[in-house]
Amino acid sequence: MNRETPLATDSVWFATLTPAEQAVLACPERQIAHRTPDVLVVGGGLVGLAIGYFLAERGAKVQVIEGKRLASGASGANAGGIWPNDQGPLHPSGFHALAFLSRDLWGRLSLRPEFDFDWRVNGLLNVNAERIGPSAAEVAARLQELGYAVQGVDAEQIARLEPALRSGLTYGLHLPSEAHLHPVKAVVSLVRASCRRGVGIKVGVAATGLQLRQGRITGVETTAGPIEARHVVAATGWSAAWLGKVISPLPPLRAVSGQLISTPPLPPLLKGTVAGQFLVFQLRSGEVVTGPDVVESDRLTPDPALSVQFADAARELIPALRDVPFDRAWCGIRPGTPDGLPVIDRAANVENLWLACGHFKNGVLLAPGTGKLLADWIVTGTRPEELLPFAADRFNSASRLPLRE
Repeated sequence: MNRETPLATDSVWFATLTPAEQAVLACPERQIAHRTPDVLVVGGGLVGLAIGYFLAERGAKVQVIEGKRLASGASGANAGGIWPNDQGPLHPSGFHALAFLSRDLWGRLSLRPEFDFDWRVNGLLNVNAERIGPSAAEVAARLQELGYAVQGVDAEQIARLEPALRSGLTYGLHLPSEAHLHPVKAVVSLVRASCRRGVGIKVGVAATGLQLRQGRITGVETTAGPIEARHVVAATGWSAAWLGKVISPLPPLRAVSGQLISTPPLPPLLKGTVAGQFLVFQLRSGEVVTGPDVVESDRLTPDPALSVQFADAARELIPALRDVPFDRAWCGIRPGTPDGLPVIDRAANVENLWLACGHFKNGVLLAPGTGKLLADWIVTGTRPEELLPFAADRFNSASRLPLRE
């Protein structure tokens, strides 16, 4: 058997939960607290749960439903990166404000008693010469002018930042304020905090359609019967087919598969995230994780050849991994849009239907910012300025653009 043949295909995040956290994740199976909520949130990933949590903080009566298990999509299969300085330059300027707001919200949530999700501000070191170009100093200077926290580093600094990396790395970019979290523990924390604020959370219940009268939703048809709500939020990732009879055209969402692999728990090797050919980082529990890829597909079965490619690159970058097996591989489906930015908006033709979808590779990063700002909009009726770049109508003339990585 190849040492990259996975022994498990569930993500490392679920495997590293404590029994108490697993119990919290399972508890909502018994909860439909509100048949007539102020807001029904459809989707039990990080984005949907964050929306529910911040709405409850504003005093709203909220019900969340999830067709599968909580964090069953991208929320339970991603890399857990809170990397606004790394991701920001890849996107239009509107991304910046939401990304940094969200990063700060995660930091504040990590200080609250109900939240425990392995929050670490441990930085990101980019040693990918192909991505950086010939001069790290020039790249760093340009990004600093745009407001990003980044500095060029040389071989000696790289060795001090990450002693486990191979020799011969002559320059890189260090982003000291980048952070990392355990995304499924973040889900557990949001569930725990939301339930204490009266939010109903029910898994195994899928939305199947909408009841509409005079431009307003009067009810949502679900596999557990109809639910009446004053407002409905669609936070179902890449699949929005259940909205098809109400919204036309639908947001141009695409399924984008991403694969990651991990080792068994190891002694400490890495201090922060390292970006080489692929990302490599180490969990607090010791597992080293590497990947991912970006493939426009709904593939959920790991590709063994890709696992070998990831592992070989990690071992070349970190010699101490030479004889270590990567025994876990998993895939997740990210919801992509043509410009790589989410749709966070009110539906144009339905005054009480709200969209929070298409977060692509940044659902974890953007979840609390999306949740807080959309909750503010629903409660006050005033659209926050930070959400203007994420309007649904920006695709009216651009829906055929290729997916931006």
